[in-house]
Amino acid sequence: MKYQILSALLLLSSSFVLAAPHPGTSTSVLTDPQQGHYFQSQGFNLRTLGTDWLPTPQNKESMFESVRFTPKGQMDASASLSVRTDTLSKQSSLESYAKKWMRDYPSYGFEVLGAKSFAVAGSPGLVVDMVQRSKNKQIRQVILQKGQRVAILTCLDNQSSFQKTLTNCNQLVKNFEWNKKN
Repeated sequence: MKYQILSALLLLSSSFVLAAPHPGTSTSVLTDPQQGHYFQSQGFNLRTLGTDWLPTPQNKESMFESVRFTPKGQMDASASLSVRTDTLSKQSSLESYAKKWMRDYPSYGFEVLGAKSFAVAGSPGLVVDMVQRSKNKQIRQVILQKGQRVAILTCLDNQSSFQKTLTNCNQLVKNFEWNKKN
């Protein structure tokens, strides 16, 4: 009888030891980057499934609130994907929104290589490719719209390694989903 009680106590105590100290922390499905639920409060889900990229701490010096991803174990890598959201004015379309800031890119040293419109799940999108030759950087921006909300996904790397980075960025873009309530 003593051994049964002792066994039951050990069994119960071991389940407490394995639990997270607070719900939604540690190895929770809520914080697993492969599931992408962490960003629901920002209006979207972004799973890292199919890549080795992880969210990295934000640069506090940035004037935009964004989420940044880099290859696992390489927080200081030249490769990154950042995601930020914005709201369109009622009378603005995705094309007019994009044109406003695309005309500013040359003043920052960017050469726009091309832009292409597309549709994702019935919502408009735009892909813009550009280079900054003076700093040897290449960028792809994917702008996705749902209603009045816009998400800007910016993939950046050195020109020499951009094609490899682009594979991971494209996978992350494919994993992007707006929340159903938006």
